[in-house]
Parts: sequence; structure tokens; C-alpha cells
Amino acid sequence: MLTFIEMEFLKLKRSKIFLLSLLGAILPPLLMFIAVTSFDEGQTFEALFTNVNMYMSAMFAVLIFTIIISYLFGREYNEHTLKTMLTIPVSRTKFLISKYVMFLVWIVILTIVTSISTLAFGFAAGLEGFSINLAANSFAQLLYANVLLFLTFSPFVFVSLFITNMVPAMVGGAGLALVNLMVYGQNWAPFVPWTCPYLIASGEIAEYSASIAVSYGIILATFLIGIAVSYIYFTKTDVAL
Repeated sequence: MLTFIEMEFLKLKRSKIFLLSLLGAILPPLLMFIAVTSFDEGQTFEALFTNVNMYMSAMFAVLIFTIIISYLFGREYNEHTLKTMLTIPVSRTKFLISKYVMFLVWIVILTIVTSISTLAFGFAAGLEGFSINLAANSFAQLLYANVLLFLTFSPFVFVSLFITNMVPAMVGGAGLALVNLMVYGQNWAPFVPWTCPYLIASGEIAEYSASIAVSYGIILATFLIGIAVSYIYFTKTDVAL
């Protein structure tokens, strides 16, 4: 298992996708910095953190995560490395778990980059109201939202295994981002798996009539269904030569 994860890190070091994902993680703080300096909006660190977390979790992360999943799981097919690896006694289960672990580690890295970028742009804009407690709470909120979002992306693992091209992933991610924008603030937002993670992490779920237990149940059900389907498909389907 550790060998698989180490292999993923070695492949990630020279990956352009990793660099692009880091740029994507910096984009929400950058856009809010432009808004603060140009339109005189959000003149406190608290407002900046709140806006960055919302845009990152509800929109940008959805698009970035679909691309990451497509890269992690689809590249083994596109680069024809999977059929070579499976000729030796390699556990498909461990291989699949290592990909999930790498996806989670990647998410944590992006979360750290977003939070640090928000701090940097906030100080550059000369915002007031900074405190260590505020920064720590904002980071914890963003991390919690992204981890919950990670659970809802297991169905896309199956999609990436079934369709190894990255174009459908990009289209699907863009579509989900638009769905989140449309449903945010609607009464049924807590029932959408890719919207409720931010609502739960930010505490906005309390403004809706739906129970938070229902949202957690939807996230868990999405995760279990996705991981079961992807596991069955990956372990039972032969790799084409």
C-alpha cells in the first residue's frame, strides 16, 4: 500500500495537472482580492474567508476534483501502465485504495494552498480583523467541506474507470458547478450531494428546514454506492491489451 502511494507521489512531481490544480486553488482568493481592491467589497478578513470558502467548496473544487479523479484513475489506462502492473501479483483492491488515498492527500494540499493564498491576498489588500483563531476556523471549515465533498465524488471514480478520457470529466465538473450555483439557497439544496458539504461545514444548513442527518445520510449513501460500483467494475473487468 505504501509503495503504491509513494509511486503516486513520484508521478505527481512531474505532473502538469498538479500545477494546474494548485493554480485553481489560488484562483478563488485571487478573484476575491480583485473584488476587494476594485469594488470595495468585503473589507475584513472574515468576509474574505467566508467568500473564498463558499466559492471554492461550491464551485471551483467541484471542477478541480473531477479533473483530478479523471487524471488519477484514467491515466493508468491512457498510458497503458495498468495492464503492465497487473501482470505481477498486485492486489487490485490495494491499488484502488491507494488512488483514493492519493486523491484525499491531494485535496488536503489544495486546501492548504487556498487558505495560505487567502491570507496572503488579505494582507496584500490591507484588510482588518485578522486573528489566528479566525484563520484556523476558516481552514478547518474549508477542509471539512472538501473532505465531505471528497466522499461524494466516488461515483466519478467509476465514470473515470469506464470513460478514461478527461473531456467528459471536465464537462461533468462544469455541469456540477452550474448545478451548485442554481440550487444554492433553494429549499432542496441540502439534498444535493455536491452542495450540502459546504452547507454543513459553514453551518448554513441550520437555515434550511431539512435535518442535517439527512444531508449526512445522502453524502454517505453517495460515497458507498460510488465506491461499491467502482470496486466491482475495477476488480471484475479485464484490462484491454
